[in-house]
Amino acid sequence: RCLARPEAFPSQVASQLRHGDLLFACEPLDLALPLDRAIREVGTYTIEWLAARGAKPSGDETAEHVGLVVADASGHATSVIEAVRLLGVRNLALEGFFAEFVAGTRFFRGRLEGVTTEQCQKAVAYASRRVGGNYASSYAPPSSLATTPWTQEFYCSSIVDYAYRDALEQDLVFTNEPFPLMFQPREFWEEYYRSQGLEVPSGFGSNPTLLMHSPRVKCVELDLNAPEPVEETHEMF
Repeated sequence: RCLARPEAFPSQVASQLRHGDLLFACEPLDLALPLDRAIREVGTYTIEWLAARGAKPSGDETAEHVGLVVADASGHATSVIEAVRLLGVRNLALEGFFAEFVAGTRFFRGRLEGVTTEQCQKAVAYASRRVGGNYASSYAPPSSLATTPWTQEFYCSSIVDYAYRDALEQDLVFTNEPFPLMFQPREFWEEYYRSQGLEVPSGFGSNPTLLMHSPRVKCVELDLNAPEPVEETHEMF
């Protein structure tokens, strides 16, 4: 991650996004590499976990990252709120978000079904108040004891998850039961975290693939080569 894409950012992509959309990145994985194989295996286990509970995933894509789209008052997507390792929670210009990923990365727009415009606005407002907070390396849920929103910690899927939990006033949004954090194959992840002086995270949480294949999310792959749209505005506020 974080290798610059060589091609220029396609400005027309903004017309395919709305305030509060989920923006997924699926990087090309080299299954000859142990880390990439492990990432794929976590994605596969996640999809199988959802399918065992009645979900019908439409594909087998493994998402490595997810952020929350921010649009201006005219409905034009301008930036993405994301939680990034070492950098924490930030609001990054849309062009900058796409530039973070290697060539060949596929991007998907996820739209949570059954939510109102006002709820999308509330979710984005929740995430916006957390900008500046630290990354949750332990994958722990945000602390309810934090004295200010930006002192809470989030990882990439948890900032999206908790933003919509707050907006919908629900304990769970993307699943019907808590999702146990999965790190498979276990031996690889134990060594991976041991090399960083850490233990493998445990407990309940989320990951980008879980949100991408949630029964409540409708995903569409973004066409980075779509023609420039006819000028049109959509009032959002």
